[in-house]
Amino acid sequence: MEKLKIYTCCLTVLASLLGTCRLNAQVSSVIIPSNVSTGSLEKNLLFYADQRFQVTRQGPSIPIAPLFDGSFLPQTTSTAPTTANPLVILIENLPSAHTQSGAWIGWSTRNWRSTRFKIEGYDTYNGNNQWIELANVSGHSSRHFMTAMPQGNYTKLRYTFYEASSPEGRLQLSELFYIHPEAVQAYEGLMVKYDASGNVGIGTTEPQAKLAVNGTILATEVKVKTDIAVPDYVFEPDYELPALADIEIYVKEHRHLPEIPSAADIEKDGLNLAEMNLLLLKKVEELTLHLIELKKENEKQGEQIKTLMGQN
Repeated sequence: MEKLKIYTCCLTVLASLLGTCRLNAQVSSVIIPSNVSTGSLEKNLLFYADQRFQVTRQGPSIPIAPLFDGSFLPQTTSTAPTTANPLVILIENLPSAHTQSGAWIGWSTRNWRSTRFKIEGYDTYNGNNQWIELANVSGHSSRHFMTAMPQGNYTKLRYTFYEASSPEGRLQLSELFYIHPEAVQAYEGLMVKYDASGNVGIGTTEPQAKLAVNGTILATEVKVKTDIAVPDYVFEPDYELPALADIEIYVKEHRHLPEIPSAADIEKDGLNLAEMNLLLLKKVEELTLHLIELKKENEKQGEQIKTLMGQN
């Protein structure tokens, strides 16, 4: 009986520990994005916000693009923000995705922090359609700020900075961020998109292949593996070499070589590099055989000419 009690007690403790582990597995910490942090950046919905959304500024001037590019290089206002003339940064056209009480918003800097500021979000959840005050802070003493977002669908964000800590009252900002795990995939802000099928897109949000790039590719080497037969069969003895006369008729009618896609087809469907290279190789090999035949004919004709000239 005593052993049974001990065994039961052990099971109870083990179950308690497992329950604690299970609960802890659901708890995560969010690191404030900064030049020294290593987390949270990949879920920042505001990466390149100036390129993807509508960003406007009022009040003292400050470079906008560096506030969203992840470089964390501090940008300084031209003049000091004040109550009468605050720095206001408005971000519009954000995707309507519910925060589920799992989103965070804030800013970071290296030096001249904001000591008084306000952050608002425009909530459209259930037709709410109104500005919600997310933070209203005075006497701030840290070089960064982050707060959890209440539930809602925020399609606009507004940062208002009233005061800063430099001797002249000017403000420095390194990054504005909106960490929203359910609204952004990792690295989407870096202009890279991946989907559930394993397709990866760079510069495109709808990759239609394993790797889709909307732009120029620069590489030191590109190697294509293919199961398409390499056309060395052209040199087999039983290969029927197309007659030049037949090729001439085809080209006059279709305005492109046999087996080679037309300009219209390429414009419509794109160009398969592996297939096209092998087709061009086939045409080069066929052309080589034609040249060999022409050389033989020329040599034969040359001998005949010499014979005729000798007879005279």
